[in-house]
Amino acid sequence: MKKVLFATTALVATAGVAAADVTFGGYGRFGVIYVEGATNETTITSRFRLQIDATAESDNGITFGARARIQQDNDGDSNGANLGADAASAGGTFRGDRVETGINGIRYFARSGGLEVGVGNIYGAIDSMPGMYPVELGLTGLSYDYIINQAGGYSATYDSDGNGAAGRNGVEVLYAMGDLKAHLSYSELDLVANNNDLEGERIEGYLAYTFSGWTVALGLQDSDIAGDTELALTVGGNVGVADLTFGYADNGTNGDAFAITAAFDIGAATRLTAVVLDQESYTDTVYGVGVTHDLGGGTSLRGGVQNNRNGATVADLGVRFNF
Repeated sequence: MKKVLFATTALVATAGVAAADVTFGGYGRFGVIYVEGATNETTITSRFRLQIDATAESDNGITFGARARIQQDNDGDSNGANLGADAASAGGTFRGDRVETGINGIRYFARSGGLEVGVGNIYGAIDSMPGMYPVELGLTGLSYDYIINQAGGYSATYDSDGNGAAGRNGVEVLYAMGDLKAHLSYSELDLVANNNDLEGERIEGYLAYTFSGWTVALGLQDSDIAGDTELALTVGGNVGVADLTFGYADNGTNGDAFAITAAFDIGAATRLTAVVLDQESYTDTVYGVGVTHDLGGGTSLRGGVQNNRNGATVADLGVRFNF
């Protein structure tokens, strides 16, 4: 991540400002993706993400800040104008829920010591609990079908997509002290899924504790959506050469989900990952493998293959560069 300090002397001259800065970081990726049964089974996939973090510190040591993203995927919809077809989505078409025309909804925060309060486009407690995203399979994550809360589909989550995130609103409190972490969040629901309007509230939280190299996290949620995650449990640690994560979730009317994830280093520059998930509402058990080879300088070659929630084979291969 690169840091740029803007107008330092002007900021120092501003009353009440002890320190302020803006940082830019993110990544780009491009390659090919295969989705069995899609309109175009094999096609190009790409993403560019620029993350902007702005902070200012008051005289009494409180840090105030905001996070925003500019992101563009090649399967994103542009102001509702479907310009073509792309196999990166399950149906092989541009995603109507991924409108990418500029900066996404903003997350604002105030932080002091181990306590942080966030508002706006919040992270969400369940989706950000330790062990929820133990790996990123392949180049694209392959729709993250191996995540026990359906990659934020059953809970609040930080939304990266342009206008699709602008209306998100919530508040959260995060606390960390030594090996203990806690997170409580509240968010408003105003979603449209499968032509059904979903409105209501989500209240969720987790507690996590690390001991002897293992992290255990328990999350609970009270939601007006019957298919949301009600309980999530993750356990992650190291056994020999493998990093292991075990996950369970009670996803309401979507049923239970069980997952096991393993990651191994093969040599100095190559990492192998394997995932298995059984979710009652899925057509088939999800399983997959992925490989990441470090090319140095923040660049890597990545690929993966997976049997997805619909029982179809999906695979990708390409290059990612971090900046």
